[in-house]
Amino acid sequence: MTGFFNKLEAKLMPVANFFGQQRHLLAIRDGVVSAMPLTIIGSIFLILACPPVSPENMPDIPLLGDFLLAWYNWANANMSAILAPFSATMAILSLFVCVGSTYSLSSHYGKKPLNYIIANVSIYILVCAPVTDGAIPTAAFDGKGILLAAFVALIGTEIMNFVENKGWTFKMPAGVPPIVANSFASLFPFGINLILFYSLSLICQATTGQLLPDVFFNLFSGIKASVDNLISVTLLTGVENLLFGFGVHPTTVVGPVLDPLEAMNIAENANLVANGLQATQIYTQPFWAFYAALGGGGATLGLAILTLKAKSKQVKDVGKVAFIPSLFNINEPLIFGLPIFLNPILIIPFMIAPMVNIVIGWLATASGLVNMATIAAPWTSPAPIGAMIATLDWKAFVLVIIMLLINMVIYYPFLRMFDKAKYAEEQAEGTPNAATE
Repeated sequence: MTGFFNKLEAKLMPVANFFGQQRHLLAIRDGVVSAMPLTIIGSIFLILACPPVSPENMPDIPLLGDFLLAWYNWANANMSAILAPFSATMAILSLFVCVGSTYSLSSHYGKKPLNYIIANVSIYILVCAPVTDGAIPTAAFDGKGILLAAFVALIGTEIMNFVENKGWTFKMPAGVPPIVANSFASLFPFGINLILFYSLSLICQATTGQLLPDVFFNLFSGIKASVDNLISVTLLTGVENLLFGFGVHPTTVVGPVLDPLEAMNIAENANLVANGLQATQIYTQPFWAFYAALGGGGATLGLAILTLKAKSKQVKDVGKVAFIPSLFNINEPLIFGLPIFLNPILIIPFMIAPMVNIVIGWLATASGLVNMATIAAPWTSPAPIGAMIATLDWKAFVLVIIMLLINMVIYYPFLRMFDKAKYAEEQAEGTPNAATE
């Protein structure tokens, strides 16, 4: 088995390293990650505006029922005011992804990010949400526009970087304040960037009768469908955790594919609920955080629990250190402490457990047993609580507990083999073992 994993590592690592260092994929990842706090803030206000009850299903419990009814009436009376922060954060998420992706890529090139951010945001508004009757429509700014925003950021940054590197800029005389000289230096690159994008937008409107985002969304819908399904998400997660077992962080390879999808879908669900409609997207950031990554990448909370009863002193000591962080979905102590990293025994359940969780969570959600996630609860929330908050459904809490027990069953035989080997090593070396202390 060790030989097989060595061959697999030799084949996968060059590919993984390429994707892990590819500046455009990293910029997309950085843009999405930088906007995540906005989804959490927006979700808080969405919870306030959309209580999980109505007068028809109000629980007949003293005090609790009165509180929920008062909350429901207050939310309906103040809906616009409560949703204003949501509209300024999660509802225009793509705009902030454009900012984050531009900052990441322009910084990589050693440029002044502020100039690039101002230029790309201006272009994004021009081609995606042209001013109409003195107002800027925001339909393209929500979650579904995340990839379009990232593409505008990447292409716009590349154009400006190319123009600047060619020296096609205004040179101000010596003595001009640096901030003024810097602004004029970006004038020509920005102008070329704007002309190219606006020309593309006009051509698009003339040939299709649609704005650039509408054409993009139509083209992207087929691509999204090929990824946003049970089979693709499950397989990609398996690959993600296989690579993670070889030390390649999941955000560097599969992350640029799945992270935007998760952010787009939770934003879409939140917008639907904010408008009084039903959520439609199963795979979201909370789905990944609280189902697929139960306890951290590889669904290792079950493993953390099992290590507390290990015979090996090393395994048990690592478990004591790792258990509390694992409750909050942080599992680096397990990955590098046991280790799972480059461990041919533990990499196997590290791949299998999250894939099983995805299948269970997907089927439970698709069948209506649990609600779809509409709230972007912080990924560091303990999984059962985070899942319940994200879905506003107590059954999600129960589902996570069931997954946890299944994960423990999956990890148990592999941990037992690993623990037995470690215990034997410790006995041979004369190391006191945890089982007899």
